[in-house]
Amino acid sequence: MKTKSSYKQSASTLAVVIATLAILMVIVGVAIDYTTTVNRNVQRTSTLQTALAMGDSAIDVMFNNWRSTCRGAPTTVFKTSDFAAVPTPSPFPNAPSGNFVKRGASYDPANDEYDSTYTISNYKIVGTNAEYRAVASANATPQPMLGQLSGSISSVSPTTSATYNYIASADVTLTSSFGPSSSTRNVVTKVRRVFSKQQLSPWNFAIFYVDPLEIHPGPLFTVTGWVHTNSDLYTAHNTLTFADKVTYGSDWSIGYMPGDLIHTVPPAAQAPNYPSNLPPARDQALQPFGLDSTSIFNTSDANPNNDSYAELIQPPVAGYNDPLVGQRLWDQASVIIRINADNSVSIGYPDPSNSYAFTAVGSGNWRYTMFNGAISTNQTIQDSREAAQIRLASLDVSQIENTGDQSGNGVRYKSAFFNGIVYIYDASETSSARRGIRIKNGSKIPFHPTLGATGLTVASNNPVYIQGDFNTGGTGSTVPSNNPSNLNPDGTYINPTTPPNSTVSGYTRAPTSVLADAVNILSANWDDANSNASLSSRPATATTVNAAIVSGIVTTNVYNDGGYSGGAENFPRFLEDWTNKPLTYYGSMVELFKSQQSIGEWHYGGNIYNAPAREWFFDNNFKMNPPPGSLMVYSYIKGRWFVL
Repeated sequence: MKTKSSYKQSASTLAVVIATLAILMVIVGVAIDYTTTVNRNVQRTSTLQTALAMGDSAIDVMFNNWRSTCRGAPTTVFKTSDFAAVPTPSPFPNAPSGNFVKRGASYDPANDEYDSTYTISNYKIVGTNAEYRAVASANATPQPMLGQLSGSISSVSPTTSATYNYIASADVTLTSSFGPSSSTRNVVTKVRRVFSKQQLSPWNFAIFYVDPLEIHPGPLFTVTGWVHTNSDLYTAHNTLTFADKVTYGSDWSIGYMPGDLIHTVPPAAQAPNYPSNLPPARDQALQPFGLDSTSIFNTSDANPNNDSYAELIQPPVAGYNDPLVGQRLWDQASVIIRINADNSVSIGYPDPSNSYAFTAVGSGNWRYTMFNGAISTNQTIQDSREAAQIRLASLDVSQIENTGDQSGNGVRYKSAFFNGIVYIYDASETSSARRGIRIKNGSKIPFHPTLGATGLTVASNNPVYIQGDFNTGGTGSTVPSNNPSNLNPDGTYINPTTPPNSTVSGYTRAPTSVLADAVNILSANWDDANSNASLSSRPATATTVNAAIVSGIVTTNVYNDGGYSGGAENFPRFLEDWTNKPLTYYGSMVELFKSQQSIGEWHYGGNIYNAPAREWFFDNNFKMNPPPGSLMVYSYIKGRWFVL
């Protein structure tokens, strides 16, 4: 009889135990290795995230200092060398001891100046060309991206829309422990970011507002051009059509501005029309002069030179610091015309060697010869919106012409020294002595004898009244847009998709602008003697105006009475019965401030005005050929972010 061997059973059991232990050891080894790998990756990822955060923080330090430098002199294009001493960040909490920041010295953004012995190396801001590559040297001006401008970059100036790009770099090195022996290795991240300074003429916009923008037309109204507000956008009518880009800095409401009690009657608010691929969108605020209103304007201090963007059209006040020195239209004008309390006229210029103080000239000076015969004073009209008598001084544009030197597009200026900018104002204006400036006989804008059609800019801190056709080359029905044969009985064009030209044949619209506390448009039929008569005694005739406008507004509910600002549809003001009469307008409308002299609220009908048939178009010529003078809006953008 055979029996089982206990020895063999014991050997088998031992083999199983040994095999099991071997498997467990393998599992434990794999687990340890996996855990070590995971731990190493976690440490590396954590260290990498810390390095990226440090790189981003370093970039932010550079951006804030770059932007502050650019804002300090917005018309200056700063070079790489100007940022050689940009402040460095302080050591971050728990940052490794030892060397912390090493600046980069090369002007080439592609030149890798990484140094592993520093926590942050290659710390620099480098100006680039339009392709984000190196320029000739650290002292070379960055090459602009010109966008709509073609031709040689030598034509770029503070009046040209362009973008200047810089690349900021920060290479961050941190150490991380690896493996059970706690060996260390470097984790390196190389952070880059594009800084873009954009200078853009507000004349690139059909409508540009700093304050809330309301557009509530009754009849069909199409805006042909860019629209932007730094604040809120309010639209409530489907009769409104945006044909191009619309942006807002704060919010967009399909409705009415709070406090507006004029629009309280149904129908309910409706969305405007716009291209399906281009709905209104939020964008950053665009700062005129490149200066932030919250940082430079202070209405509570004693300095009268820094109270609002209205400073653009104000004379400087001597004895105070002027943050807008050189940028005011007063400073830029080559001719200043001052109307005194006794209606005498002083003609002169702003002296840059004496803080742009007014210096009068006499009959031997070209300014006096050119403008003395173009000014008439002591005319009075009733402004029904203001409910006040306004004493006017008139600038007769036709008298600026040298009628003995006719050639081509109109006639030449009498002097080659005139830069196309005239500042005219009545210095005796008070709240009880209302003053204004009238522009008349401006159908032909004189041109420069050597530079050609440089255009005309008229600026004033008073309200301005444009009377009759302006910058059209003709008068009355000789302007196609004024010709009754082109119009329907209601004043609209027979074929609105192809409106007639706004000038007479052979005349080209000159780049022209009017900047004032308020801008009123009077038709050629305006008669001062009827200004205080009933509205029916002030019938308008079809009128064409080709000019950019900078003007103030009276904001909605400013007097806590529920009043409406009038909206962009009433940005130019009216004092006549325009029923079934068109106002053809080619230009750009810019609001930068609240009116300080023309403070009467908008009201419709009554004895004030009836609206024209609005045939308004953005003047695309401004994109390439803006009116005389530098008026730019600036933005400072943190652009494309990437890691090498």
